[in-house]
Amino acid sequence: EVQDIQSVLESCPEADELRHFPGPLTRIHTHKKDVLLHCQQKARACAENINMVDRESALLIWRFLELLIKQNGSVVGTDLADLLLEGHEPLTHEFTNSEVHDIVPRGNSETRHRASASPDIRISSERTIINSAADTEREKWIDRFRSLLLYGHKKDALECAMKNNLWGHALFLASKMDSRTHANVMTRFANGAIQMNDPLQTLYQLMSGRQPAAVTCVVDERWGDWRPHLAMILSNQTSRPDIDRKSITTLGDTLAAKGYLHASHFCYLMAQVNFGSYIRKTSKLVLIGSSHNSPLQEFAVNDAIQCTEVYEYAQSLGNPAFCLPHFQ
Repeated sequence: EVQDIQSVLESCPEADELRHFPGPLTRIHTHKKDVLLHCQQKARACAENINMVDRESALLIWRFLELLIKQNGSVVGTDLADLLLEGHEPLTHEFTNSEVHDIVPRGNSETRHRASASPDIRISSERTIINSAADTEREKWIDRFRSLLLYGHKKDALECAMKNNLWGHALFLASKMDSRTHANVMTRFANGAIQMNDPLQTLYQLMSGRQPAAVTCVVDERWGDWRPHLAMILSNQTSRPDIDRKSITTLGDTLAAKGYLHASHFCYLMAQVNFGSYIRKTSKLVLIGSSHNSPLQEFAVNDAIQCTEVYEYAQSLGNPAFCLPHFQ
């Protein structure tokens, strides 16, 4: 029996979704503005779907695709960091056990009273709290540091500086000594002066040629948000791109193991992991936003197929030869 395709589609619950997709997408015949509009609509739908698992990461993927299309398939690390950090920019107090308030609000008489009542604290004309006791203590250790150097005790001076948080002096002195000493001081600075969950720690570990601890630990609630750590890696690519990519891929694996599918796929896209096939279960990425460990009917859904097609289209804008072989 021959039937009109329109009548068949009308009875299909996914007909409306298929009708609004601007595909099939081709670099030559498809208008960018149509695909951009589709990405924006999908991003809006993610934002409004409060029941969606890993909703923010799904939204992030559609916004990434929108950016990729706008810039003809070419983005740099700082572009991606802007996306990641929107609404997720970390603050120092998130990585410390106590907050330090160094500015006294003019209207806060209680704070001013506490500051003026303490013999160790005075307030400058700019309303900055100056802790006299802390300054005195610091001066004492600088005197000790100087004295040790005056008598040629470099190692003792270095230890004194590190134990008393004179890291500027310690790092400068170590940089003029042997490379091993310098490396040891930098490691102690990173481990002692910076919280392990601080994205700065991620950067310093990466710049030292090591895979950052964050990429395997971010799913622990005490580590906070994964986005700033990824943004730090993307914005500060090192001379070892293999370690950069491996770190991002490992972050994706960590998120995937905890069920954050869209977040893990975003990481795999950032690491430019090769797309695999459904039958190969060791593949990390087959369709964007869908798990290839699911039954085929649950895996091959329109949303994931369309998302992957949009990604292929976006990449082709900058590289006409770009193709996802397993997607054809």
